[in-house]
Amino acid sequence: MRFQSLSHCAIGACALVAWSHTAHAELDFRSPSAAPTANRDVDAKAAEQRRKAWLLSVEGVTHAPIDMGFQLGLETPQGLRLFGGYGWVPGSYMSLLTGIAANASNNAYARTLLDDAQYDGHTWRVQVGWRPFRAIGLYGDVGYARLSAKGALDLASSSVPQLAALGGGYEANTRLDMWLIELGYQAEIADRLVLGLALGAMGTFNATTSITAVNGAPTNNSMLDAAATQADSALEKYGIVPTLTLRLGFDLI
Repeated sequence: MRFQSLSHCAIGACALVAWSHTAHAELDFRSPSAAPTANRDVDAKAAEQRRKAWLLSVEGVTHAPIDMGFQLGLETPQGLRLFGGYGWVPGSYMSLLTGIAANASNNAYARTLLDDAQYDGHTWRVQVGWRPFRAIGLYGDVGYARLSAKGALDLASSSVPQLAALGGGYEANTRLDMWLIELGYQAEIADRLVLGLALGAMGTFNATTSITAVNGAPTNNSMLDAAATQADSALEKYGIVPTLTLRLGFDLI
């Protein structure tokens, strides 16, 4: 009898221990904080993977000596890149581009229009490229840019004596269609700050200039048209400049 009592007690104790563990496991499983914590960990890992695979950046950028402005960029997990932006063309930047064409031109009126006039304007551009190895950071881009500039020429300051004696001035509106190519390096700091440096070139494949006489300057249309045509020809033939691109931006993903 005593042996049976001890056996019953042992069985009961084992059952109690098993029930206690089962109840504890059920309480842990039903804990209201366990599931949200696990979900947060999964979401954090997914967000980290997206940041490593994708790039969506807003950047300040300068393509010296063409423009300075801002751009929006997208990069896919395969390394494909698409960027678009808007920029302003300072007078000093435009003077370098027109100066190259003016020095190469053999037409005095075209040189005056390109070299003596004061230009400024704006650009917009789109470029595509590929960054095959994100860890290395090297990329290559090609693209298109539209540059629109306005210039003012005071004839009294012209280097051509025949024009300086006429008085008045001219206003020129110039539109340049340009190709571009860049080879650069891009890095990210703390998964957010985007830095970029690139060397490249931009060249004019189409130029359109219109000239208007102001302040009593002669309105000889044939002379104005000839000067505009010569200036456009010089820009298309010699308007190629090396560029240095500097980028600083923020990754939105």
